[in-house]
Amino acid sequence: MKFIFEIHNAKLEVNKILILDRDGVVIKDTGYPHKIKELKFEINNMKKIINFMRKNDFNLCGFATNQSGVGRGYFSENQFWNCHNHIIEMCRKNGLEIDFTAVNFFKVESYYRKPHPGMLNQIKYFYSVNSKNILFIGDKSSDEKAAKNATINYKFINQI
Repeated sequence: MKFIFEIHNAKLEVNKILILDRDGVVIKDTGYPHKIKELKFEINNMKKIINFMRKNDFNLCGFATNQSGVGRGYFSENQFWNCHNHIIEMCRKNGLEIDFTAVNFFKVESYYRKPHPGMLNQIKYFYSVNSKNILFIGDKSSDEKAAKNATINYKFINQI
């Protein structure tokens, strides 16, 4: 399988990065969500994230998400991107700009699969931002472990 790092908005000056897990943070984690009609958005979480970003001067925001449903054959990579692009658009419509996506499709342990730090390190190195200026928000202990392994800050979504 593979890891993909996709830039949605090119920003020249990046000072502080907010990284979000996707499932369980901006959408309900319903177990391998990949159909637009079945998505349930966490609008209150989006509002909390926007306010948190403003208060703490974050100027870049994106996703780091495990999507093993592709590797498991539950849905295709095209189905993932169709659904994911809809999620990004809904975030924008609610005022949350998503600048990048780091995603892996591995179903087995990999450097790029949380709780390993690969996705987070890729983001950190690409933008050349000091670890102390990066925060990862998630909903699972594997998210927290990935942040620790990447030496970046972490908060559970219910802590913001």
